[in-house]
Amino acid sequence: MDLIPTVALLIHPLLASGLVVWVWWQYAWRKKSYVLKGEERAMHLARHQTNGERLLWATGGVILVAFMARGFTGWYEHGDPWSAMIPQSLHGFMGPVGFGLMVFMTRLGKRARDQREAGESFTTAKLKHGRAADLIIYMVFIHAFLGFIYTFDVLV
Repeated sequence: MDLIPTVALLIHPLLASGLVVWVWWQYAWRKKSYVLKGEERAMHLARHQTNGERLLWATGGVILVAFMARGFTGWYEHGDPWSAMIPQSLHGFMGPVGFGLMVFMTRLGKRARDQREAGESFTTAKLKHGRAADLIIYMVFIHAFLGFIYTFDVLV
């Protein structure tokens, strides 16, 4: 593979590596939430909510970069950006599916927040939000591992 498409395709794993760290840091809230109390917990919860929404947008951006890199590669090699847009591996299919799960998880988190602020019982929404986070964290590391393997395919 030529240098230009290789560089274009490697932008995604570089951005995604930072995203994996951010996802893990965001997931660490589950443990912190049991330890923190009072005003400090409220401050960290607000930060968790803000970072969760930012993380969703950043994830969408990293996925968009991956699709743009694939489109660029298709254009560069075949003259048609659409020729490389359809995912060719499990890694490629997991990105959009994982993003859909993140949207779902974010909505559950917002529902829990809204129910808490309204004085309603938010236990079910909070539990579902946490379970979705558990599923996503496993998927993130599987996705990252598959991406790591796929990187060798790009480099060779």
